[in-house]
Amino acid sequence: MSENKKGAKYFLPACLAAIVVSVLISGIFFIQESLMKMMREERSNQLEEMVTQIQANLDSGLHTHWNLVSGLNNAIQGNHFVDGNEVFEMIAHLENDFCTNLYGSRVMLLDEQGTAYLSDGSAGIWYDISHLLDGEKRHTFVSETDTIDGSFMVFSQELDSPVTMGDNNLRFTHVVLLKDIRTLKSYYTTTTYGGNAATYIIKKNGTMAYFDAQDDIIGARNVYHALEDAEYVQGRNFEMIRDELEQEGIVAADIILNETEYYYCLTSLDDYDMTLMLVIPADDIAVNTMNMMNSAIMTETVFISAMAVLILLAFYSLMRVQQSSQEIKLEQETNRELNRLRMAAESANAAKSTFLNNMSHDIRTPMNAIIGFTNIARKQNPSPEICNCLDKISDSSEHLLALINDVLDISRIESGKIRYTPSPIDICDVSDSVITIMYGYLSNRDILFDINVEEPENRYVMGDAVRIREVLVNILGNAVKFTYDGGRITYMVSYHEGYDEKHIRVRYTISDTGIGMSEEFIGHIFDEFSQEEYGARTQYKGTGLGMAITKKFVDLMGGTIEVKSTKGVGSTFIVEIPLEITDCCDSGKKTAAVDHVNWNGVKLLLAEDNDLNAEIATVQLEELGIQVERAVDGQQAVDIFAGNAPGTFNMILMDVMMPKMNGYEATKTIRGMRDREDALTIPIIAMTANAFAEDVQASLDAGMNGHLSKPIVMEEVKKTIARNLNR
Repeated sequence: MSENKKGAKYFLPACLAAIVVSVLISGIFFIQESLMKMMREERSNQLEEMVTQIQANLDSGLHTHWNLVSGLNNAIQGNHFVDGNEVFEMIAHLENDFCTNLYGSRVMLLDEQGTAYLSDGSAGIWYDISHLLDGEKRHTFVSETDTIDGSFMVFSQELDSPVTMGDNNLRFTHVVLLKDIRTLKSYYTTTTYGGNAATYIIKKNGTMAYFDAQDDIIGARNVYHALEDAEYVQGRNFEMIRDELEQEGIVAADIILNETEYYYCLTSLDDYDMTLMLVIPADDIAVNTMNMMNSAIMTETVFISAMAVLILLAFYSLMRVQQSSQEIKLEQETNRELNRLRMAAESANAAKSTFLNNMSHDIRTPMNAIIGFTNIARKQNPSPEICNCLDKISDSSEHLLALINDVLDISRIESGKIRYTPSPIDICDVSDSVITIMYGYLSNRDILFDINVEEPENRYVMGDAVRIREVLVNILGNAVKFTYDGGRITYMVSYHEGYDEKHIRVRYTISDTGIGMSEEFIGHIFDEFSQEEYGARTQYKGTGLGMAITKKFVDLMGGTIEVKSTKGVGSTFIVEIPLEITDCCDSGKKTAAVDHVNWNGVKLLLAEDNDLNAEIATVQLEELGIQVERAVDGQQAVDIFAGNAPGTFNMILMDVMMPKMNGYEATKTIRGMRDREDALTIPIIAMTANAFAEDVQASLDAGMNGHLSKPIVMEEVKKTIARNLNR
C-alpha cells in the first residue's frame, strides 16, 4: 500500500516534467527553424547589398568611358580624310592623346557601309553593326565577333557632325570605344568572402560574357541553363527568379551545385544590355552572424537542457544551487560576448580611420596636380576659349574637393575625431571673411546681397573661427545655389546677452528668396545625404552632407540652428552661438606683412617624390623669385642638407609619404645632426596630402615648424614661408 502511494506521489510530477520537457524540445526545433530562416534572409540581404555596391562601382567606371567617347566625338567631328591611311593615323593620334591604353581600350570608326577602321588598319565588316540600327545615338553591349580578336565592352556613339573620306566623300557614322572586357575586373571584383566569390557578366540570352573567379562555379557556357538545372533550397525555381528579376531589378537565391550550397544574386544592367551575377558559397556569407546564431542555439540548448534536468531533479534540495550556477555561466558568456563585440567595434573604427586617411591622401595628391597645373596654365596668357576651359576645370576641381571634404568631415565628426577647441578670435573678422567669400560666390550672378552687421561692444571672444565660418559659408552657399538671378539674399549679424556677463550670444540670420523647401523636407534637412527633389540633382549638385555637417558643428559649439521655409518663396536660417568674451586676439599679426616680403635670395630644399607635385611647387615658387632644389625622397633630402654648408637653405618643404625614408624620419634625422649649427633652427614645413588634425600634430611632434595640406594654395604657402623664414 505504501509503495502504491509512493508511486502515485511521483506520477503527477513525472508527467508534468515529461510535458514540460516535450514542450521545451519542440521549442528548440521551432526556434532553430526560425533562426535558420533569419539566417537565409540575412545572407540574401548581404549578397544584394554587395551586388548593389559592385553595380554602383561598375556604373561609375563605365560612366568615365562615356566621357571618353564624348571627348573622341568632339575631337573627330567635322574632319575630312584623304584616304584610309589618314584615318588610321588619326585613330592612332586619338588613342595616344586620350591615353586609351590606360583604360584597356581601343578606338574604332565605322563608315556607312559597316566597315571598321582601327589604328592598325581596316578590320573589314563589323557584324555587330545590327545593334546600332534602332535609331538610338548611344549603345553599350558586349561584342565577341570574329572581326576583332577578343571580347569587348562596346561604347558606340553616332557622330554629331559629318566625318568623310576620299573624293567620293565616304561618310563615317559612329565613333566606337572597344574596352577589353577583362579590364572591367577592377570594377566588379570583390576580395571579400575569403576570395571565394565569383562574379559573372551575362548577356541577355544567358550566355556568359566574362567571369572573374579562381574557379568557374557555374561550369557552363549558358549560365541561365545551369541555374535552371540547379536544386533550389527554398522551393523556388529559376522561372520565379527570372520574374522577380524583371520586376525588382535584383534578386537573390539559395541553390545546390555539385553537392555544395551557394547563394547567388542577379542584377540587371539595363543600360549595358547585360546582367551581373555574384555567386558565393553559403559558408562564406554572414560568417559572424552564423557563429552568433550557432552560439545562441548552443546556449539555448544548454539552458533548456539544464532546465529539464532541474525539473527532473525538483525533488532534491540542490535545485537553487544548480540554477545559480547556470546564471553565473550565462553572465560569463555574456561578458565574453560583450568583450568580443567591443574589440570588433574598435577594430572596425581603426580600419575606418585608416581608410579615411588613405583616401584623403590618395585623392588630394592628383587633385594637387589638377589645381596646380590649372593655375600655372592661367598665367600663360591663354586664349579666351582655353581660359574658359581652365575656369571650368578649376570650378570642377574645387567642387570635387568640397565633396571629398564633406564626406571626410561627416565621418570624422561621427567618430569623435573633430573636437571644439576655442581660441581668441576677432568675431568681426569672421563676418568680414564670410562676406568676402560671398562676393566671390556672387561674382557671376545677378543676386542682390543685403548686409546688416551690428558692431559688438566686445569683438574679441573665445571661439573656433574655422567652424563658424564653415557653418555660415555652407548656409550662404546654399542660398546662392537655390536662388535665381534677380533674387535677394540677406545676411544679418546681431549680438545678445549671454547667460552671464562673461558670455554673449551671436545671432546670424540668413534669408533668401530662393526655391524654398516643403514642410516635410524641413524635418529631414539635417539628415545625412538628404536632398529634396532627387530629379534636380543635375542642376543642384552636392552630397547632401552640407547641412548635416553644419548642424553637427553648431551642436559641437553649443549653439542652435532654426529653419523656416516656404516652397517657392524662400528660406531663413537662424544660427545662435554662445561665446566667451576675452580681452584680446592676436590672429593675423604675423601674416600682415606677406605682400612686402622680398623673396629674392631665398633658397628652399623641396623634398617631394611625385614629379607632378614637384613641378607644380617649383614653378609657382620660382615665379616669386625663390630658388628651389629638389630631393626625390627623404633620404636624398637628408643627404643634400648634410652635403651643403650651413645657411645654404633658408627652409625645407617636406612631403611626408615618400620612399626610402618618409618625411617624419627625415626631419628627425636632420634635427639630430649635432655637428650642424642650423640643424635645430632651419624651418621645416610639412607639405603633404595628409590633411587631418592628427597629421598636423604628427608633423609638429616630428620636429617640423608648420603644416601645409595639398592641394596647395599659394597664398597659404607664402604666409607660412614668411611666418617661418629665418633671415
